[in-house]
Parts: sequence; structure tokens; C-alpha cells
Amino acid sequence: MMDSSRNLFKDRPLKNCIEHLEELLASSEDKENVLPALNALIENLIESNRMFDIASIYIFLKSAAANGKEIGFCFEHANRILKQNINDLFTKSITYNNTELRETFSDILGNDTGRLMELVSFIFRKYRLFEMKFSDNIHKQLIKVAEKDIHSFIEHADSNFLAFYLSTLPELSFVSRDHIERWIHIILYQIDGAGYTQKILDAMGIHPSFNFLLIFMLSPREHDRFRALSTMKEALSLKRRDNGFRNLFVKNSPYFIRKAVIESAFYDFHEIPIAHKELFSQLICFTDGKPVKDVIIPLLKTENAGKYRKITESKLAFVPAIGNFADEIPDLKPLLTLILRDPGVEIEVKEAVRKIVYGKNER
Repeated sequence: MMDSSRNLFKDRPLKNCIEHLEELLASSEDKENVLPALNALIENLIESNRMFDIASIYIFLKSAAANGKEIGFCFEHANRILKQNINDLFTKSITYNNTELRETFSDILGNDTGRLMELVSFIFRKYRLFEMKFSDNIHKQLIKVAEKDIHSFIEHADSNFLAFYLSTLPELSFVSRDHIERWIHIILYQIDGAGYTQKILDAMGIHPSFNFLLIFMLSPREHDRFRALSTMKEALSLKRRDNGFRNLFVKNSPYFIRKAVIESAFYDFHEIPIAHKELFSQLICFTDGKPVKDVIIPLLKTENAGKYRKITESKLAFVPAIGNFADEIPDLKPLLTLILRDPGVEIEVKEAVRKIVYGKNER
């Protein structure tokens, strides 16, 4: 019966398939007799990748059930079959930009958060499809799961999926400020949050999101900060020609660089390891140069009457970034000339700046 039914439905228009189901239902004493044919139809649609027809039959049967039509008897069974195949169906549907299809899957998953998490973990563990689109309903369900217990969400989420989730959050208009602040609290304030931040950074290593990596610039945890700085540098180096990727960094990084370097908002910048300072300097080279005037020049002017080595070290770490923009920013060299005349600036800093202003062979 199954093979003959499958052949019957093969390549036939969906309208004819539904008519056949209705005829079977009308001529059968037991409604259950139509289920093998329904199974065969849905399996045929799945095997043939007839994704739009899958969405159409789902919506048709759902409407029939809601309106008390006889064929509506098939809806619950169809829902169950589709749910059993949701992993395969969802991944096959990714290339289809179809609202009905997305809403169909959202409806099938319903409030089954366990099944939803299983689905997204499967997708990103196997395919790592970071550019895929979920329906707003599915995004809202995922956010609801995260808000219920954000720590459990981080622990149980596949790192690939977590990378997708975090990179998508800033693009969703309905994400609450409170939800974003929960993530910020874990990154910057949670004393016992090292395990969670490591999982977040693992995700960022897979699929970087500057919206979250930049927050790590302010992290008082040295290991977290170093990983984030290194991840950003690597991502910018690999995607040097990706203007969209770099533009996001150019736009958002000056605020965080200033907070970290000049304002020392969450830690004393001068006390961090030299490797961190050098990474800050290297990252500035990927900006439009704005932080050179807004951050580095004020840093060079920082009073250091006691000749504290760490402060001098901070200033020298940014000299390469100054050199990177020396010929690009029109009024930079005049500003540097003023630094050379400033009696409060350390001699070694002046010597490094002098080489930028007058050339390496200047004595």
C-alpha cells in the first residue's frame, strides 16, 4: 500500500494529492485507513524537496481542522510526521526565502523548547549556517528560553549556535534592553562567570560578533580580554577586504577604546600586560584613525612626574599606531610636534615620536 501510494503521489500537483486523500476519507469506514496514504504523501514531498507544498499542505490541514472539515482529521498526524523530520526539513528549507515555510516550522515546534534547542544545535553543529534566517516567532522562543535561565542556556547551547544567537541579537528590533544587559552583566560584572565567558568567547572564535567582543575590551578578566582582543585582530586581518565587517568595527570601537585606555573604566589600563596594550595599538590600525587623535594623543600627554615605567610603556605601545596614520591624518604631525615641545612627556616617548615626525634617521 505504501509503495503504491508513493508512486501515486510522485510528481503529481498538490491539489490532486489532497483530492485523493479526501476521496479515501469519504469512502472509508475508518478514518485511520487514510493515514498510510498521508504518510506516503508527506514522505514523497520530503524526498522530492517540495518545500512549498509541505508548507501548503500543513496550512491547508490546519485550516481544515480549525473549521471542522473532515479532512482536518489528518492535521495532527501530519504535524507529528513533520515534527519527526524537522531537522532535515529545516536545513533543506534554508535556501528558500519564504515566510509561509518559516511560519510553518515555527508552528510545528510550538512551545516545545527542548525540541527547538535540539533542532538549532543540530543545524549549527552539522552545518554552521550562520547566515540563515529564522522566523521572528522562533527568535522570540529562543530569547524566551535564554531569559528563563541564561546560565543554563549558555551551558547547554552548542557553541556554533551560541555564536549565531549572539550575532543575531543586535539585528532584532524586539530584543529588550534588559536582555542585552544580562549578557553585559555576565561579561563584565559576574564574579563567578569565568566559565560562561569562556563559552561565549569559544562562540566568538567560531563566528565573531563585534557587538559582544568590544564589550570584552572592558573586561577586568585578563584572560577574557586577551582572547577577545586576539579574536578581533585575527578576524579583521582575515576579513581585511570585507568593508561591511570592518565598518562595524570602525563605527563602534572608538567608544570602547576610549573607555579602556583613557577612562580606565573597569581596570587601570597602565597595569595590564604589555601584550594587551600592543593588541589595542594593532586594533587601532583597523580604524579610520579617529582614536589616534581622541585617545593616543591625550595618552601621550598624560602626566608622569614620577616616571612610572608602566605609564611610559603604555605610551610607547601606541607609537606604531601613530606611525600607521602619520601620512593619512593631515593635522597629526603638528600635534606630534607639540608633544615634542611638552616638558612633561618622557624622553623615550619623545624619541619615538620624533622618528615619526622627522624620519628614522633624524638625530
